[in-house]
This record gives sequence, C-alpha cells and structure tokens, in this order.
Amino acid sequence: MGVSTNQSPDPETAETTATPPDPREKTIHVLQTVLTLVSAIALCLAATVVLLVARGPAASLVTGTTPSPTASATYFTKYIDVNPGAVKPGAIVVEIHSDYQCPWCARAEQIYGDALGQLSQSGDIDLRIHIRTIIGDQVIKNDSSERAGIAAVCANQVGHFWAYHTTVFANQPAEGVGYTDDQLRSVFAAQAGITGADLTTFQTCYDTRATADFVTQMEQEGAAAGVNGTPAFFVNGKQVSFDLQANSSTVQPITAAQMLSGLQQIVQ
Repeated sequence: MGVSTNQSPDPETAETTATPPDPREKTIHVLQTVLTLVSAIALCLAATVVLLVARGPAASLVTGTTPSPTASATYFTKYIDVNPGAVKPGAIVVEIHSDYQCPWCARAEQIYGDALGQLSQSGDIDLRIHIRTIIGDQVIKNDSSERAGIAAVCANQVGHFWAYHTTVFANQPAEGVGYTDDQLRSVFAAQAGITGADLTTFQTCYDTRATADFVTQMEQEGAAAGVNGTPAFFVNGKQVSFDLQANSSTVQPITAAQMLSGLQQIVQ
C-alpha cells in the first residue's frame, strides 16, 4: 500500500538484542487500519451500485433522489395537466420540466414518453408538464423554445396536447436551428391530428400568442423554485434523476409496467 516498515530483528539475535520500540510503528499500524476500513467501505459501495444496476429496468429508472427545491405538498402551480379527468385517487404525481429545444429532454421522451403517456391515460399517474424556455432564453438565444411552448399550450386548449408534445420532440432540429412558424402552426398540428375547427382555433391561438403569458409564468415559477436545468423530474413532490442512458448510442424505451414499478419504488 506504499507504506514501508522496519524489518523485524533476526530471530537468532532477537533474544540477545534489546531494540527499543520504534514510535513510528504505532502510527503506521493506525494508518494501515484506517486504510483497510476505507477500502472495505469502498468495496461495499461498489457492490451496492452493481446490485442496483443488476436489478433491471424498473430499478434503474431512478439514479438518485434529492429533496425538491420547493419541498411543498402542493408542488408547482403552473403546468399542463395531461389527462386530469383520468386520474385515479392516490395516483402518483409525476412532474416534468422540459424544454422543446433540449436534446436530453428529447432523449427522455424517447425512453419514457410512451410509458408516461399510457400511465397518464390509465390514470395510474397524474402527469404534469412544465414547459420551460431555458435553452432558447439562455443558451441558444432564440425564441424557438418560447414559440414551441406557446404552440403546445394552444394544442392543449383544443385537447391535443400530448400528441402535439410528442410530435415536437420527434421533430427536434439540430441544436441552434430552431423551429419554423410553419412547422409549429401547420406541419406539427397536422401530424398531431388537429383538424377542422380545432385547427382554426389552434392557429389563431398561435398567431396571436394567446398563451405566451402562461408560458412565461411556467418559466418564472420553475426558475424561482431553483429548477435551472432540463429535463427535471419530480415524483410526489421530490426531485429525482431518471436514467437517460447517457452512455448508450441507442436508447432503450421502457414499458408502462416497468415505469410504474420504478415509480412505486420511489414513493414507498
């Protein structure tokens, strides 16, 4: 371990040679004991990590938990409630802060989007989306995050939020390119199934920026709570870290059953 000690006396001369005890030996012994304990603790931590990873997709849903910045039973107040009418009594509240220009938000959507959508439809979770504009406002310095957010809230007003939300992420451009108005008001609307009178209402809403104030309120509330990065996930009011498979070139979506199992482990 890089610590050298004095050699022991020769057995044949040990009885006739009186060597006074070296005070350094006691110090060295203490250091060796401490290092042994530290090594044992490190091995235990490593074993714990291996066990967590080996438990499978449901367990690896979460990589860590920290208290919510708000630590409030009321959670946040400005959000899109995806399927409020379907929520079962006692459903797990899942809140996601997401920016439509954030690449890691798009990855989270690829991994968890379908599962979250299914659990929201079945009422097993109360899914709330907080649209954020951090990337456009602070990183890329464009208005695409805001315009996409305005469009998404307009889609919510005609009952097509989740389809529109997933469509925007599925068509996320390269970082810095941004979305065009034609994409947001026409192309994505068509792909999300917004037609007829709903399309007219949606496009009027987008063109007049009718939901801009609400998008601003979502951003301001999130920033005031200390949520300064996306994606950010909260489960029953506690901030958690979902596994975004950062080292994988191909993401592996999880099933609704795996998602629900992982969420139930968090709230136990």
